[in-house]
Amino acid sequence: MAFAARLGALTGELVEAITSSSAETNPRFKAQRDAALQRLKSHPYLRTNQFEVEHQLDGLEERFRVNGRDALADALIERREQLQQVHSNFHPEVLYLILELSDQPTYYSKLSDLDALKTGPSDSELELCWEDIAKEDGWEDDPAIWKTIKYTDSSDDELYEDDSKGESEASTEPSEAPLGRTAEDLIIRPEDMTKLHEIRGAQGWRTEKPTDASGHARKVPVTEFQIVREVLFMLQGLDTTLFGPNGTVNPAFQMGHLKWDTHKALLSYFSEAGRQLGILRDFVSKPQRASHIQVLQDTVAKRLDDLDRKSTGIESRLVAPENNVVVSLLSIKGELATSLEPLYSLSNIIAQIQNVPNQGTFRYLELLFDDASMAQLSGKLDVYEFLARIFVECFNVYLRPIRLWMEEGKLIPGDKIFFVSQVPSQVSPSKIWREQFRLRRTADGKLHAPNFLQPAAAKIFNAGKNIVILKRLGRWISPGSEWTIQEPPLHYDTLCPKGLELAPFSELFDAAFDAWIQTKYNTSSTTLRNTLFEECGLWSALEAMERLYFMSDGAATEAWTSSLFGKLDALDPNWNNRYSLTSVAQEAFTTLVDMTRISIYISPAGLKVPLLKARDSVKSVLPSTKVNYRVAWPIRMILSEDSNTQYDAIFTLLLQLKRALYVLHKRKILENYWIDHDNWDERALYYSLRNNLLWFCTTLQTYLATLVLAPNCAKMRQDMQEAHDVDAMMRVHAAFLKQVVDEACLGSRLTPIRECFLDLLDLAIRLEQAQTANMTKETERMQQFSRLSTRNLSPTPGTPGLKSKYVDSSDEEDDGERDRSRTLKMGKPFMTVLKEIKSDYDRHLRFVCGGLRSVARATSDAQSAKWDILAEMFQTGCRDERPGYS
Repeated sequence: MAFAARLGALTGELVEAITSSSAETNPRFKAQRDAALQRLKSHPYLRTNQFEVEHQLDGLEERFRVNGRDALADALIERREQLQQVHSNFHPEVLYLILELSDQPTYYSKLSDLDALKTGPSDSELELCWEDIAKEDGWEDDPAIWKTIKYTDSSDDELYEDDSKGESEASTEPSEAPLGRTAEDLIIRPEDMTKLHEIRGAQGWRTEKPTDASGHARKVPVTEFQIVREVLFMLQGLDTTLFGPNGTVNPAFQMGHLKWDTHKALLSYFSEAGRQLGILRDFVSKPQRASHIQVLQDTVAKRLDDLDRKSTGIESRLVAPENNVVVSLLSIKGELATSLEPLYSLSNIIAQIQNVPNQGTFRYLELLFDDASMAQLSGKLDVYEFLARIFVECFNVYLRPIRLWMEEGKLIPGDKIFFVSQVPSQVSPSKIWREQFRLRRTADGKLHAPNFLQPAAAKIFNAGKNIVILKRLGRWISPGSEWTIQEPPLHYDTLCPKGLELAPFSELFDAAFDAWIQTKYNTSSTTLRNTLFEECGLWSALEAMERLYFMSDGAATEAWTSSLFGKLDALDPNWNNRYSLTSVAQEAFTTLVDMTRISIYISPAGLKVPLLKARDSVKSVLPSTKVNYRVAWPIRMILSEDSNTQYDAIFTLLLQLKRALYVLHKRKILENYWIDHDNWDERALYYSLRNNLLWFCTTLQTYLATLVLAPNCAKMRQDMQEAHDVDAMMRVHAAFLKQVVDEACLGSRLTPIRECFLDLLDLAIRLEQAQTANMTKETERMQQFSRLSTRNLSPTPGTPGLKSKYVDSSDEEDDGERDRSRTLKMGKPFMTVLKEIKSDYDRHLRFVCGGLRSVARATSDAQSAKWDILAEMFQTGCRDERPGYS
């Protein structure tokens, strides 16, 4: 309770001290005190553990002794013992605070630092004594103070002179005698008042009033020497009387031997020089945070120092002339003109940056580059070299993040100047090249880089990404290794060598900077390219894609597609089982590609298609059949996700073509030998249509294989071999797929023609289904006729009846029943169906030929010539048939 009462009283005093109020003056005082008291009682912070502090001090003492600091350990023990003699409840807190503030005391603590803690006597303990006074006033060193003073009139004392020589004989008291140093001895008495008056007279024109005795305005006359001095001071940035802060001329002064207009014109030149230099000095005086702006400040300051040294040289020549010197403002103007003109150009650049804000942090580089080029074209070679040297110095600092990016693939955190940025989120390794890094652009879509650097931005961007990918692959070579190519220096002397003064500065810079980039870009690009081809298996991946998606290996393709089509024709409900499809494909391609990477599946949309519909059309379920070949992530950088859609489109067209050919080749001609002679016109029309459809499918397959896929694949391999970096390889692959898609009539412009292709392929399925239905009907009719004939003739046992001519066994009857249940019944006569198919075939083929020719004439692309060739190949199918078949 005593502690609680004491805490309450202390809390009240604390609140009263903080709020400067009391319970009598503030009605809320009690509420504030209670709130503070409640917070103090319920605070979660416990007292420092004194045993833990003791343990830490013991450990510190042990570390001192282990590291050979025994003297320091003994001093620590001694201080701890002294501290125990002084009782206080806050010792653990103080010691804990000291331990927390310490920084590696084992290595940084010094025993000599304890001397600084010793305190001397306080001011109250110091006493003033005569010894200290004598030491301060110098009495100790004055031997005369101890001599006996004689008071006789004829005294020969050395400290006094005899007053008998006409001076008053006033007696001198002992206290009036000069004892050592006095205050009068400290007075500085001027020895050359004439020189002081000359200086004041020479500077008197500064304070002379610009009015005469009657109050009328007049010009204060000054000499040319005085104006020269003011001009030189002003050019060095010093305050002058003749010129204002911005170089403005004070009109109150005029050279006595010149007319006002001449005086004004001459000083206006130096006034403009002062204004231009003032812009530069003001820019140098302001602190800058960006490193590339700081280097510009440094270069400007160096050029101003050069001008100041030249001005100081003129001053020294005039102040201490070795020979006769003529003070001429015109000669000084001519002497400084060559140094001032380049600074004027630099001042204009700084003014443009300051007057128009938000131009970009590297705008000054563009202005330096452009003005240097313009000065070269104008024949101002001194200005050109001056600006070019400043540009090179500043550009080398701007080049630091570029060098870091191209050599190590790193970006400076928080850097907003470099035109490469990194997305904050992580992406998969295969998307690093496309999505991990971005080119920083302005609001209007322009690259955030100097104009002269934009042609090389792509190589800079790719060089850094090359390093990032090589690090991922473990193939990165550090810049300091012996295999690293030394970069050429980007100095003015190497950038603009002697003998090439007439070459444009922009071309010299482009050539030198391109050579600098190539030392870093070529090495990383070549290393990454060889790694992709040789170690990551890019060639084998491309070959596998050709075998799977382009069906370049006919035997392997036939093996797995026949299994798929056979299950569709048999109406097998498990035809879409992905494990079965994948196992068949892996077995077919086991010796050609890495079969563990192959998988075949039907998309969810295809799984919903009815089985009969899937069998009866190439449009229904075959587009949902997908082949997936898994490749390593470095290969997926080249084969983008967009390319999967194009590969699938080509694969689907070839699969649909294989489906039509499979149906047409499934039935053998000799199977219908016994009934072909019954209705020859009907059979002839059927064989004619079958031949035409086979010819169409074969022609389309030949066109795709020989004129589209094979030459484009060969060209793609050659271009891929010649590609110099990953971006070029991507462009080659993308252009290859686009060319194949367009030439295969899979582009958006040829959608109607492609649909007509599929209608023609569906005609093949329709023709074979009609033939199957007709054969089933004929078989049933012959079986019925055979049964009737058997009853009428009653053949003897062992004699084959008519049935054996068409049906070999009871098993074939069962097969016929099963086939009838799986075949669409034909509602129309077979001849009518054939004529409809014939009509549709002719119509579709004419549309295809006409459409291909029209599109080929309307475009001038490279693929239009192949469309015309395909139309010419199809044209032979449009000839008129014999009248008997129509």
